[in-house]
Amino acid sequence: MCRRIPGRDIRRVPRLLFGPLLLGLALVLVAGCTSESGPPRRFGASAPQVDPNLPNTAKEGKDRYYQVMQDANGRWAFRSPDAKPFFSLGVNGVRTTEESERGSGRCPYCDAVAGKYATPDAWAQTAGDRLQSWGFNTLGAWSQPELFAGRFAYTQVIDFSGPWQPGAVPDWFDPDFERRAGEIASNVVPPLAQDRQLLGWFLDDDIRWGPDSRAATTLLDDYLALPVGSPGRTAAEQLRGNPAGFLELAAARYFEVAVRAVRAFDANHLILGVRASAVGTPAEVVKAAGRWVDVFSVDAYRYTPEVSEALAPTWTGPAYPPEPDLRTFHELSGRPILVTELSSRAADAGLPNTVPSGLPVEATQEQRGVRYGEYVGPLFGAPWVVGVHWYRYADSPTGGRAQPDDGQDSNFGLVSSSDEPWDPVVQRMTEVNARAPYRG
Repeated sequence: MCRRIPGRDIRRVPRLLFGPLLLGLALVLVAGCTSESGPPRRFGASAPQVDPNLPNTAKEGKDRYYQVMQDANGRWAFRSPDAKPFFSLGVNGVRTTEESERGSGRCPYCDAVAGKYATPDAWAQTAGDRLQSWGFNTLGAWSQPELFAGRFAYTQVIDFSGPWQPGAVPDWFDPDFERRAGEIASNVVPPLAQDRQLLGWFLDDDIRWGPDSRAATTLLDDYLALPVGSPGRTAAEQLRGNPAGFLELAAARYFEVAVRAVRAFDANHLILGVRASAVGTPAEVVKAAGRWVDVFSVDAYRYTPEVSEALAPTWTGPAYPPEPDLRTFHELSGRPILVTELSSRAADAGLPNTVPSGLPVEATQEQRGVRYGEYVGPLFGAPWVVGVHWYRYADSPTGGRAQPDDGQDSNFGLVSSSDEPWDPVVQRMTEVNARAPYRG
């Protein structure tokens, strides 16, 4: 559960579901919290000029806002407000506030920031300088863009479907869901609708589309359990015995309602999808999304061999294992791909690294840096990939985070809880990021 503070919409950054509960594995990968809004910003990118008339998929994209396009060689890219191709290299959770620690209630990173910087703006100056020197150009989800004076593009999560942790799915066919989506959009979207530095909107994060660690039921099962006569139950009855068919129908309904809700207040910015799990998002959902979104976003973690082997028998994703370049997600959706989370952790940080389970633990920070190059190399080479976002800026507390109360205790950060950069990691990232296509 996340806190609300005046003027900010604070959420958690989840992370994926490693698929169904298998062979005694109850695996949940989660992350951090916070998305915040602020005044219009200005961002100057430096990249080769391209033909401004190149095709793009933005529904009503204006030249003053980010769009997507293909260059003469068929390579997809974002197109910046100043008409330059832009490959988004982002970091999630770039913020002064972090999770409190289980037991102690302390926030080690908050304490470090308060001790080192006179003001939040002073922290942001240092953090921004670091990110730019490391080759990053985007503030990923759950960051504080209002502190960075237009230095970076940024993204925003809306959360139409509610908290991710329970895995509950609303009745998307109910007119009340459509009404509530309109209300949510009316509060979240208008303040940013004219912001040129907003890269685009994530509709949701970590929606449960079927069996995973939160529930063993299919979406059809869930809807058939709704009260008789409810809109979702009625729709499910028509496809009883056809869970795949119902999944595609329900996903299409969700995306239609959510996208229309955004477009009622913002015809300018891109719809970036739902930060879909690479291992928990069935092909039917990817195809349905492609009819509505401008970019399909994917969280693409790498798992231990044991977990990968355990997942194989009941895999629900489009391809097993997910290709390093996520080709199938592009082919099914017909959209460019934005990787919204990947990460690694290492034992030498001194953190437990026990939550989430299922992800490798490297021995050293040097090996974390090597893994980054291995992960993003195929993505840089894939012409359908338009960006890669790292999870996350700062490490979790040693005792495990209390908000959300999942106990995440891992070394995913580029900086420690004392706000000291992990130099071997960021030095390697700097070298790798310099090879990204169209880096602004």
